[in-house]
Amino acid sequence: MKPAHTSTPPRSGLVSTQLPVQGLDKPRIRLMAILFGLGMVCGGHQAWAEEEQPLGQITPNLRVTGELRARYEGFDFFQPQLNPKAGVIADHNDYSFGALRARLGVNFTSDYLDAFAQGQYTGLYALPEQAFGGAGVGPLGLGAAYYRDSGSSVNPNEVFLKQGYVNFKLQKMVGLPNTFLKAGRFEVNDGLEYKTGEAKFDMLKTTRVSQRLIGAFDFTHVTRSFDGLSLNFDNPSLNVTLSATHPTQGGFNVHAQDEISKIDLAYAAFTTKKGALIPDSEARLFYIYYGDDRSEVQVVDNRPAIARPLLSNRNLSIHTLGTHLLGVSKLGPGAVDYMVWGAYQFGDWTNLSQSAYAFATEAGYQWTEEFLKPWIRAGYSIGSGDTNARDGTHGTFFQILPTVRLYAKFPFYNMMNMQDAFAQFIVAPTQTTKVGVDFHHLMLAETSDLFYGGAGATSRSGSLGYFGRASGGNSTIGQMVDISFTHNLNKYFSWSAYYAHAFGNDVTGNVYQSKNYADYGFVEFTASF
Repeated sequence: MKPAHTSTPPRSGLVSTQLPVQGLDKPRIRLMAILFGLGMVCGGHQAWAEEEQPLGQITPNLRVTGELRARYEGFDFFQPQLNPKAGVIADHNDYSFGALRARLGVNFTSDYLDAFAQGQYTGLYALPEQAFGGAGVGPLGLGAAYYRDSGSSVNPNEVFLKQGYVNFKLQKMVGLPNTFLKAGRFEVNDGLEYKTGEAKFDMLKTTRVSQRLIGAFDFTHVTRSFDGLSLNFDNPSLNVTLSATHPTQGGFNVHAQDEISKIDLAYAAFTTKKGALIPDSEARLFYIYYGDDRSEVQVVDNRPAIARPLLSNRNLSIHTLGTHLLGVSKLGPGAVDYMVWGAYQFGDWTNLSQSAYAFATEAGYQWTEEFLKPWIRAGYSIGSGDTNARDGTHGTFFQILPTVRLYAKFPFYNMMNMQDAFAQFIVAPTQTTKVGVDFHHLMLAETSDLFYGGAGATSRSGSLGYFGRASGGNSTIGQMVDISFTHNLNKYFSWSAYYAHAFGNDVTGNVYQSKNYADYGFVEFTASF
């Protein structure tokens, strides 16, 4: 079996490697240099690909894996009304920073078990110190989120265990066919329990179904892992996955070695594979339990701050039931695709009853036999908001621990109290190059609720992982247009670039009075083997 890290979404691409290393100790500098050298080997002459044994294969049972990713990203974010007393200073919403992520892993396989251990180095350089809008506004872009969550350091860096697990093959060990038990630290990506081997179908699974509620958050320079157990049954027609875990710190917090033991996460998924139940389609039923009683963490909702309890006094106990249906079928000179996803939540939101929902539907058509293979897609999603802060019920959909960036490429919003109508156009100038343009129209689901941001818990204490901004009774957030470019140079090397512009409207105008638009872009480089 392949290690769990192979099921993470494709990573976007590339950046300048001339990054400052101030604040790093010599052992970490040496580790960076070693891993960088390994990455350079990955992108070497084509002769490497022609060797009989894959790069990193030491013996038939032992393989070394590696990754080096560098990114340079910049923000010209919305700007709130200037208020020096609150630390809001002109131009601190306009900044850039660099990041380096290096991984080195060892994978062992045998008839009875597989084992995988992977270390990671994360370094962030020149983060903004004052890119915060004060109470009710939150961080002005991702650089501010890294700075805040990583201990208010301009150049935070850390080495930690990204993954370390044993996967027992129970058919060989105790006679249970097609059954595997994984124990240790690994990644959990809901909706990506198996892959079909068909590139287009698996790409849609990865980017339009998986990780809406639980994900490794691989876009960030730190990511997220999970400590616990996972039981998997997989045959040609059915996949059943059960897991019980605690998430680690991570996301925007470089101190990712630590487990968040006061968050309990249980996940169950039953997926009928493509064509097993419905022609050209797969279907999944899933359940998620999220329990959170962290200390010094206050819940975020549309009640006055004084009315919101700490989780250590009245914790979260949220149950989520959901489903998805995904299909790709040949039609005329191309292929049509569709996706339907939905979830309902109940339980306890501190001293309120949870009753919330989310729904998404998408469809597309690609001319697979035409030049550039043009692909047009469109969709709509809604995450419910709260209609009344005083009725004893919390109606805001809780997005748990997602990979937000898959569904909000410029992640100044998420799926909570959100309506998102989008259209996208994708072309493939070559077999290894893809260019996409997206347009999003964003509105709140309920004007009486907040405009939420965040991507779930990143630390043991101090923050829920989400923040809210007052809408002022407005509904229209604005529009976002972006363009993304990805190019795979070879099997080891890839790079990408991204640019987005957000046009603010009534809701953002209520929050950010000085500048009601935002820009975000990055260039990224990845070498892996």
